Amino acid sequence: MPERKIPKNYRSVTGTFPSHKNKRNIFYESLLERDFYLLLEFEDDVVSYEEQPFKIYYQRAKSTYRYTPDVLVHYNSVLNQLPCVFEVKMSDEIKEKKVFFEEKFNQIEKYINLNDLEFKMFTELDMDEIYLENAMFLYRYRDLNNQLISKNILEKIKLFSETSINNFLEHFSSNKFEQIELLPYIWQLIFLKKINTDMNIKITNSSIIKAI
Repeated sequence: MPERKIPKNYRSVTGTFPSHKNKRNIFYESLLERDFYLLLEFEDDVVSYEEQPFKIYYQRAKSTYRYTPDVLVHYNSVLNQLPCVFEVKMSDEIKEKKVFFEEKFNQIEKYINLNDLEFKMFTELDMDEIYLENAMFLYRYRDLNNQLISKNILEKIKLFSETSINNFLEHFSSNKFEQIELLPYIWQLIFLKKINTDMNIKITNSSIIKAI
């Protein structure tokens, strides 16, 4: 759970993000944070993440300041990769407050390095617009629960080396209503990484898919 309680702030967009990986809602203080969480859901190496996980106290100009990191990301243990603290900020804000951030993060980085963590910045420049749009689209279908439909799709897609979604639906059934019922489960299986497609190209019914 977050260390800091997030107040309502009408100067920025706040809310909660329904995390599939964490099995709970994650609080965000900006749309950029929300989009960052979404991208983490699609990162195979990420097993979990938490918002505003702890407090750091540091000295500057003989005064004590408190800092609460934005996000702490945990990776798959087989990677032998340290957990990473991310500060999520818009690039123009970093430029405008360059001296402030440099001084602040230099202090924080010392603490993080001493505690077996890594530290990185994330800005809107780190996002690919098409990939993000695809992620937003697919994430809507994460909680579908008809396992029989999913099983049938996965069995039939193995008959193709690769195929378009439209072609697969026609092969699966000539009934348009059945096709409509199947389509959301194809989206879910792409999200679950059980069906592969190119996330860097806008996903449509003409997208090429294949079994993983």
